[in-house]
Amino acid sequence: MLLAGLWALLPALGCDGEPAPGPGYTVVAPEPVATTSIPYTASGSIALLSDEGTACVAQSYEVQVRCVGRDGTLVGVFGREGDGPGEFARLGALVGGRHGTVGVMDIGSNRFSVFEPGGVFVSDVLTPGRALAVTPAEPFGETVTLVGALTRDGRQGQGVPGSDYIALEIDLASGETIRQEGIPQADVDLECAQRYHAFPNPAGGWIRVACRGHLILVAADGTAEGVRSPAYFDELPREREIAQRGGQLDALARRPRGPAVRPEWLESYRDAPKFYHLEGALGRFDPAGHLWIATQRDHNEFSYLDVFTVRDRAFLGSVRVRDHMKGFDLVGSTLVVLAERAAGSDDLDGIPDVAIDWYDVSGLRLR
Repeated sequence: MLLAGLWALLPALGCDGEPAPGPGYTVVAPEPVATTSIPYTASGSIALLSDEGTACVAQSYEVQVRCVGRDGTLVGVFGREGDGPGEFARLGALVGGRHGTVGVMDIGSNRFSVFEPGGVFVSDVLTPGRALAVTPAEPFGETVTLVGALTRDGRQGQGVPGSDYIALEIDLASGETIRQEGIPQADVDLECAQRYHAFPNPAGGWIRVACRGHLILVAADGTAEGVRSPAYFDELPREREIAQRGGQLDALARRPRGPAVRPEWLESYRDAPKFYHLEGALGRFDPAGHLWIATQRDHNEFSYLDVFTVRDRAFLGSVRVRDHMKGFDLVGSTLVVLAERAAGSDDLDGIPDVAIDWYDVSGLRLR
């Protein structure tokens, strides 16, 4: 594995700073080429646009989208709470368009909207109510692909045995669903049973993120194989992460028509090992076809992205980025990380700083 300028061979670190169990593995630790500060947001939604010089983030408290340049310039701020064009009921994931636009998933109104990064509204479409937590799966063009967990009605109507996720391809001009496909759970023998989110493989088939560091690679013909990150280890949440989860549950409890939040949910989170993957962050493919997965490993002073080759079904190593990663995106040779810095003694309000770190990964080759 080669990175122009920097290599590091490091062991994985556990909660107490001791080496985690398992073999050593390659960790590449690049330095950011730029940093752009933004107002605090609880969301991890970030989209790098096709020019590789503009990134947009979801500002959760203002119910807005903020787009900034690599040089720190403010490109645009748009949106407000509401149900009309250019308004959002509940901001979900962002995704870049192939023509320099940004797509915004409003999971509160089941609507996908397209904007110019300066804030000009382009178009929107309603998404079918067949799935929950619908997320744009990849950069969009004339159509957008959305994936989500099947609702009961969707599961009955889909007619694909073993499916628990659905993919919907929607024509942005007409709003019509031109393709829907059930994504199978995949029958692979793992040491644990849980399957989490799914997203498409550009070469065909699907990627399933499973438990305890496992990925399931589902081929176009439905056959499946598993691969596991040797960097994974069971790790309990840190106090910083427990406090953030508590804030998320408080916000959920205050939401109109939201689920009833149970006090034991936070204790359950405190006492269970963290998920392997960073929740809400789908995998991304680089130009070489390598798959990048954001992890929750050692998620404090540094964070880690694991890199796999899907073709060879192999783990290739990890990329270490600084601070607490909330989200990431990867387009061409540019990696952007939405990072939260721990509040320091000079942060009188006690609110952590949030910034976008930009990394040039053009020299990164695996193996």
